[in-house]
Amino acid sequence: MKNILTINYFTYFYFFMAFLCGYFKNTLILFFIVLIHEFGHILIIKLFKYKIVKVTIYSFGGITKIDKPINSSINQELFIAFGGILMQLISLLFIKNHLFYYYSLNIILFNLLPIYPLDGYRIINLILDKFLAFEKSLKYSNIISIIVLMIFLLFNIFSYQKNYLICSFLIIEILLMFKNQKYLIHKFYLERYLYNFPYHKISSEDSLNIHLLKKNTLHFFKYHNRYLHEKGVLKSFFKN
Repeated sequence: MKNILTINYFTYFYFFMAFLCGYFKNTLILFFIVLIHEFGHILIIKLFKYKIVKVTIYSFGGITKIDKPINSSINQELFIAFGGILMQLISLLFIKNHLFYYYSLNIILFNLLPIYPLDGYRIINLILDKFLAFEKSLKYSNIISIIVLMIFLLFNIFSYQKNYLICSFLIIEILLMFKNQKYLIHKFYLERYLYNFPYHKISSEDSLNIHLLKKNTLHFFKYHNRYLHEKGVLKSFFKN
């Protein structure tokens, strides 16, 4: 864990300022809740035997990056996404403290917002993955993310407590996500071509359109009164 756990440099500055302003206890409780949340994710990730690349702790939350295929099980990914929130709820049963309860509840509600890269975004995206093609699911998830982010920004503009740090972080993360979106889509297709995943459904398509590919579903495409395996269609796609 020492090799993968990273505390963002600004977090140290945040702790220092909190100490000077007399909010060190509150900040320490908040930091402890963030650790509990990320531990919940780590526990489920280890359960499914995925590799953890990096855990970054910020003053207001954390991000756990894992090395796993995009085409991994949707249900497993949902368990991972809910892992942090579930661990926080369990901690509330044992830790009876007003500040701990208040901050923990706020972090749970914040993480459930469908804004990238929060857990809420991942949950919405995975639910859409169950019904829609990967690209369409990603598109709708991003639209929802932008709309909710705009509402969140407006709320912060007119609210008493200004969360400029959190707002800046979310904007930067969404911009980076859009920058890497094309790479993510191509990685999704390349995985389907190179590896054999345990698909749970089979779907037949009437046209040679790889944009119809869904997670956890094996596709066959109709071509001249016969059906082609998706690997053959993807081979032509990458060849071209």
